[in-house]
Amino acid sequence: MGPHMVWSSDSGTGDPWALLPRCWLHIDLPGYREYDGVYATYFGFPYDDLPPVSIELDDNCDWLLRLGKPVDGALNCNGRGLQPARIADYAAREGINLPKSFEQFMFSANLQGRVRSCTDCYLDPGERVVQTVGAIPGHLLHFLSDSQSCAHWYLHISGDGRSAVLESEDYYGLAPEHSDWIENPACRLDEVDLTTQDFCLCASSFSEFLYRFWIENEIWFASYEKTRRPLTELELKYVGHYEELRGKG
Repeated sequence: MGPHMVWSSDSGTGDPWALLPRCWLHIDLPGYREYDGVYATYFGFPYDDLPPVSIELDDNCDWLLRLGKPVDGALNCNGRGLQPARIADYAAREGINLPKSFEQFMFSANLQGRVRSCTDCYLDPGERVVQTVGAIPGHLLHFLSDSQSCAHWYLHISGDGRSAVLESEDYYGLAPEHSDWIENPACRLDEVDLTTQDFCLCASSFSEFLYRFWIENEIWFASYEKTRRPLTELELKYVGHYEELRGKG
């Protein structure tokens, strides 16, 4: 895994995740956004430098049906055979209301089949909800893993019902009796303090995360020699943001 770079978060009031660093941990975009350092699978990019989301992200994920195409090797080909929709059962047992866009995506093979990953990430709902305690109370739901288990993504639902996507190097949410396959004992914890572990906020909503994950992987595949194609207007607008940043620098 690449360097897990960290930036200080805003300390404004009213933000449940203000104490967490903000960082977009993802892939290089060849020729547009590149990390100047040792090569690795993922790199940490400043959250505040990310391109703005230039389309409306509706709760039904109709934007993905409209813009995305069914692809080979999509996220619904998950690595451990756990059906993504089972995450709704975990949430129901804890009395948690899931964001509509998250529930829509985790239930829909049609939507999942339009999102791919150049690092072979796969959907993994874990086996239970982990409670977060301390300064950021709430619930943590694992939903996405890197194929080498070196990065994991979570939906965190705060005590007041708001949600955001967090990333960590550790896997939280396996049933203790099924955790022997992973070396890190973090997966056995029933409670976790987000501020004392290696968590960062990578998207302020699931819809934002899904959009960035989808478009950045499409840009990568469009730039890769074996699957190269011209970028779409939307993709050009996304990478154009980085060209503007270079121009200002």
